[in-house]
Amino acid sequence: MKIQFDIKLLLLISVIFLNKISSQNEKIEKILLKSLNAHGGEVNLNKIKQIKYLKTTYTYDGMDDVKKQIKQHITHKFDPFITEIISGNKSLKTNGIFTEIIENGKEVDDIESLKNAKAILDGAFYVFWQPMKLKDPGTIIKYLGEFNLANKKNVHSLEISYLNGKDIWKFYFDTSTYLLVATEVDHNNKISLIYTTDFNRTPYGIFHHKRESYKVSDNRSSLTLQAKYVYEILDVVKK
Repeated sequence: MKIQFDIKLLLLISVIFLNKISSQNEKIEKILLKSLNAHGGEVNLNKIKQIKYLKTTYTYDGMDDVKKQIKQHITHKFDPFITEIISGNKSLKTNGIFTEIIENGKEVDDIESLKNAKAILDGAFYVFWQPMKLKDPGTIIKYLGEFNLANKKNVHSLEISYLNGKDIWKFYFDTSTYLLVATEVDHNNKISLIYTTDFNRTPYGIFHHKRESYKVSDNRSSLTLQAKYVYEILDVVKK
């Protein structure tokens, strides 16, 4: 009798657990679909062949004074895929497999520089092409619930991680518009919270326009401004 009871109890717990996973997966799918539609729709975004923009980064010294300004002309091409960043006398380019660095008209080919360049290029595409990138294979997504951010935005929170990466991401979607309004990343136990404060609303989709990055204190009691980013769309080519 006890064995039968234990088996029934185990089956009941398994059913409850599977139902919980199914419910969470449905919630995640619903949020991603609504967000993709809010950002222009997957069909419309997939029609983009190439997009170019100017990204201006302003870094701050902790006293709200600009410490540095960096301008990058960034291009993302699709089918075949290429990401390119040109800043000053230096250009970085990758097709996802091979990476190229040209500085002062000369090719840089040391392994460490190429590795860093690939990380920069991948990061640029990952940040800009959201929430589309959340559909990539290997993306592990967990629904965390609804929250109020420090800027008073009410959001749905998704935790994002990858088997081949140590960083833990949190993506925050406005509960009314389903636009991606903030991103948080835990990198080497250092947390940065990035708000999107304005959007580029184009016929092809809705993309970041202005963003603000804050360092989050250990006990989450304070935010320190680290950088501001401005994205200016220069050109969009459709397939």
